[in-house]
Amino acid sequence: MKVLVLGLGQAGGKIADLFLMDDRKSHVPHTFEAIAVNTAISDLMGLQYIPQEDRILLGETAVKGHGVGADNKKGAEIAEDEAEIVLNRISKTNVSNIDAFFIIAGLGGGTGSGAISVITKHLKKVYDEPVYAIGILPAENEGDIYTLNSARSLKALLPVADATILVDNGAFLRSGESVREAYDRINAEIVKRIGILCRSGEIRSRKQVGEMVVDAAEVINTFRAGGICSIGYASEMVKREGLFTRMFKKKQYEIGKASRILSVTKRAVKGRLLLPCDYKTANKALIIIAGPPSQLDRKGIEKAREWLENTIAGSEVRGGDYPLPKSNYVGCVVLLAGVANAPRVKSMLEKARYVQEKIGEEPEREKDLDYLLGEIDNL
Repeated sequence: MKVLVLGLGQAGGKIADLFLMDDRKSHVPHTFEAIAVNTAISDLMGLQYIPQEDRILLGETAVKGHGVGADNKKGAEIAEDEAEIVLNRISKTNVSNIDAFFIIAGLGGGTGSGAISVITKHLKKVYDEPVYAIGILPAENEGDIYTLNSARSLKALLPVADATILVDNGAFLRSGESVREAYDRINAEIVKRIGILCRSGEIRSRKQVGEMVVDAAEVINTFRAGGICSIGYASEMVKREGLFTRMFKKKQYEIGKASRILSVTKRAVKGRLLLPCDYKTANKALIIIAGPPSQLDRKGIEKAREWLENTIAGSEVRGGDYPLPKSNYVGCVVLLAGVANAPRVKSMLEKARYVQEKIGEEPEREKDLDYLLGEIDNL
């Protein structure tokens, strides 16, 4: 699956840069291309892998390269006024080869939070390819303004994106750890999961062609459930099998392989989601089992699919394998699309309402938040 990643703001730019770094470590053909967009020149200068010509500075006359702070309304206005600059740069890439856009931003800040729905809307007007958003939710202790920005941004984003993958920063914090200390680890989790999801159907060699290939069409069909999505991941180290094992203990090991695949799938769904949610309310799902070819048991993948089909609200579960000959792990990536119950989103919106009342902003915005709560409750 060929993807053009647009990283908006500081958080979005860093993650887009990490996508490119991770992608360039793998063999060609490459899966990801990336563009960074920001109103702060210092954030663009701090990137390492995105080429200079793909780093776009917006709002030079309005904020003179200093960013918009946490003012996501200002970020949205600048993005609306200068969206053509972003579209012109995208048109110079090889868009005819891409299958989808991924547009990434931290929803609590200013530039990315304000621009993500604006740029998504403009992309959908120009291109037929689906536009998927990756929105980073602030942890609960990151401050009231970030909560309020996230609520506003999510309200604008959900109706325009083809699907929205949400990431809860707070879900990945270790005891006593600050969000700033955890940023790199959280970003790496996002890139790892989505990287496997997008690379699984790409053929790099005969040894890396799966028996049950998950191609771009299957990923896109799963995302068609729309709304809020989450991605889970779990892995388990495996021992390399010797000749004796393959010759004399084949049946025993096949049983073990199938059980391992089912086990990592359940762990990926139940406890390792980018956005903790009630996985049973998902409308569609997709499973990808990655690891050494000898460990990718077809019966195990079918059992994992059957378990998930009997667990989620919808009945459409796709699945396949992604051979990684040099890996010592069997891993599982699970995409849950159209999730109807995400307690973290609801608690964030309730807090946003409280913050709205506390700071006494204009009534129109309070009505907006009432509307947003209603929309989330009805997903």
